[in-house]
Amino acid sequence: MAIAADPSVRLRAGARPGAVARAASLLADPRRAACAAVVLLSAVVGLDALGDPDVWWHLRLGQWALANHRVPTSELLSYTVNGSPVVPHEWLSDVLFAALAAAGGLFLVALFMAAVCWSGFIAIGLRSRMRGAGVLAIAAGLALAAKAAEPVLGTRPQVFTFAFVCWLLFVVERHLRRGGRAVWLLPLLFVLWANLHAGFVAGLGLLAAIVVIEAVKRVVHIGELADTARIRTVGVVTGLSVVAACLNPVGPAIYRFALSEATTEGSKGIIEWAPPNFADPGLWALLALLVTFAMLLLRAALRRRLDPRDAVLGGIAAVMALLAVRNTSIFVAVAAPVWSALIADAARGISKRRGSRPSRALVTPSTVGIGALIVAAAVGAVAYSVTRLQTSASAQGVAAVYPACAADVLAESSTPQRVFTQYADGGFVANRIWPRGFVYIYGNSETFSLSMFQRYYRIANDAQTAPTGLQLLQQSGTTAVLFPRGALTDQLARTPGWTWVLSDDGRELFVRGSSAWTAGTAC
Repeated sequence: MAIAADPSVRLRAGARPGAVARAASLLADPRRAACAAVVLLSAVVGLDALGDPDVWWHLRLGQWALANHRVPTSELLSYTVNGSPVVPHEWLSDVLFAALAAAGGLFLVALFMAAVCWSGFIAIGLRSRMRGAGVLAIAAGLALAAKAAEPVLGTRPQVFTFAFVCWLLFVVERHLRRGGRAVWLLPLLFVLWANLHAGFVAGLGLLAAIVVIEAVKRVVHIGELADTARIRTVGVVTGLSVVAACLNPVGPAIYRFALSEATTEGSKGIIEWAPPNFADPGLWALLALLVTFAMLLLRAALRRRLDPRDAVLGGIAAVMALLAVRNTSIFVAVAAPVWSALIADAARGISKRRGSRPSRALVTPSTVGIGALIVAAAVGAVAYSVTRLQTSASAQGVAAVYPACAADVLAESSTPQRVFTQYADGGFVANRIWPRGFVYIYGNSETFSLSMFQRYYRIANDAQTAPTGLQLLQQSGTTAVLFPRGALTDQLARTPGWTWVLSDDGRELFVRGSSAWTAGTAC
């Protein structure tokens, strides 16, 4: 039924019929309204100010870069490796975080990164639609994708890689299908990407793989064949992007750093570099996406409807996700649109066997009202999440998660303090006490060698075999310890020369020697 012919639809005076018709059509169909609601709700998973403790040292390094008008190339925040050379692979993210924080605090930083993250999900939805998925399949794919990617999202530079991979795949696939000039913007994207996050190498890898796969498909005449000229254009763009990524503070050396990081960080015991532990309920959505994606690929292969590009790229991304949790977002970006398209094809096959026909939505005030309620509920949920984000990003919200009081006490010391704290708190403490103090280790993990991490773990676990944790702590020149109550703090309480100062939200603060300078402080 045409909207204009429906007497139940009244056009507001002065409104454009086309816009009203589109809005009414969206709201009148519960399936479309549900899809719109899921698109809106996908923004919620990125609204996280405190989930990644690395945000604090990114802010501090960005503030230093803005104040000194140059990119830091040596370690600033740690006393164990102070002055050692570093590769500033995320310097633009640091500066961006610091500039946003200066304008609107941590809340604005988190809100901006949530918007970047949301754009990635929008790209997933657009690519799903381009592949022929219906609104329900798009909604289901987005919901599963958002839940699977949630553990690795938040206020962190890695979100740029997620969003850029999503848009990269959309632009390239659209070019292979329809042509156009947008693909020539990709080298500029890689100039930006290579200065925001080292994950740009994953994007280049996907680009190169697409060119090779599409070329092979044409040779063997298998799958959906793209135009040769378009494949050639993507190949040229890939080469230009490889060169464009060299426009960063360290030039081509960024490639050596990015590739070596992927092979060395996993041995340091950092959770995000470890394989996913599917006993964790937070990763069950990833497991569901992996399993159902494999089943859908198998179904498509058995029906001879599987495009080799989907199978190869999906397999590469799945292996990456199984090797390290942090690669989950790349797998989601690659697999979710394919998942939606394949689940839609499966649903159409079931409907065809049952002989059912798709129904058309009838536009009435009641259907429009139901659709409006669905969308309004999603808008309300997003607004509520933004309010919670603002609360968590406040000083009170930060103090509820991090040892803010104890860090402030250390920052007031008349002499620079060298603080041993847990890895997850290191960036926060460094942010609060630098340049009046330094930390043993923090989230900029590539700065610290494997042996440094091993020493950290021995100290943190109060190792009793030589060299003991206490011996390593003293050898490092540490003057203060801010650590969760446990074996290490119990050992310090029994050790002459160490003085307990205060407790702060489960962390115990000890200082070496006299604690007179902390008189009058309490948390």
